[in-house]
Amino acid sequence: MKKTVLFSLLALTATLCADGELIADAKMTKEQAKEQKMKQSQMEMANQSMMNMAILTSARPESNNGWFLFADALYWYVDIGSTDWANANSNTTPVTTTNATNHSLNFKWDWGFKAGIGVNVDHDMWDSRVYYTWFDTKHHNHVGGGAGVTVADQIGIANAIAAPVALTTGTTDWNFHFSMFDWDLGRWQYFSKNLALRPYVGIKGGWIHTKVKSTFASSTGVGASIGESFKNNYWGVGPSAGINTLWVLGCAGSRMDHRFSLFGDFGGALQYGHFNVTSNTAGVNTAGASVGGLNQTGLNRNQATAMLQGAMGISWDTSFNRDRCHFMLKLGYELQYWFRQNQLIGTAYTAATGLASNFRFSDDMALQGATAELRFDF
Repeated sequence: MKKTVLFSLLALTATLCADGELIADAKMTKEQAKEQKMKQSQMEMANQSMMNMAILTSARPESNNGWFLFADALYWYVDIGSTDWANANSNTTPVTTTNATNHSLNFKWDWGFKAGIGVNVDHDMWDSRVYYTWFDTKHHNHVGGGAGVTVADQIGIANAIAAPVALTTGTTDWNFHFSMFDWDLGRWQYFSKNLALRPYVGIKGGWIHTKVKSTFASSTGVGASIGESFKNNYWGVGPSAGINTLWVLGCAGSRMDHRFSLFGDFGGALQYGHFNVTSNTAGVNTAGASVGGLNQTGLNRNQATAMLQGAMGISWDTSFNRDRCHFMLKLGYELQYWFRQNQLIGTAYTAATGLASNFRFSDDMALQGATAELRFDF
């Protein structure tokens, strides 16, 4: 009897201990689950906050199909460094002082164009553009022809070929051609209520050609006419990057759908390219017979070049056809600066040794002027 009661008490004690452990485990499991749920909720809130901070409202124009066309009329001027080509020297009588007038390139303003196509893509509201820029201009200059005037060639060796006869006149014709293709990928986004930015990356590639033909002459003697021909033809391709900005000034119209803004675009590119450079000189006397010349080879070079560009101006844009189409007009000033673009060769002649030595100009080039752009989204 006593043994039966003792065993019953021991069994009851064991059962109570087991139930206590189960209750404690249940409480611990509930607390862990609650803590885990709280951590998960905090992580979701943090992720949502990061998404709200990272995703900015798209600022691109909306249209029915997502395509757009644009075209620019360019009225530009090109300036090329190290293009002093002749010196006009006039002596006083008696000869005590020489007055020298330097002659360099002074291109005139000329017309060009830019045209392209773009598309809005659904992926993160990106957009992409492909466009082509064309500009072509010429320059003609004349020096000499006056009494007592002699002319010095500052690029080639016309004076050395004509010696001992002095050159009295000179003419030069420079032809410049610019063709460049661009592709970029970017995203318009509002950084504030009235400020939209579009960072972009892309590829820039094309060619820039410069051709020069000069003629120096003397009135009589062995060096009657000296002709020179130079060429600096470049092609290159490389990555580009930049940012487009739009600063909204205000809106007008019954529906406030005519927007007026300031724009500023800034970018650059790094290209690896090839310069095809030639330099040839030939002279004939009054009878048409050759009096010497110089034909040079091995002047080409491969080289990395950099460029910077910027544009600023005003714009007007509006949406119509129930916001299925969009139209924009931009007027502004644009500048492109190309480093080390002039790789023409200058030649110096040493009479004492009868040797000619070269020096490479390796100077910069700038394109600048007015730009008017029309864009149509459809």
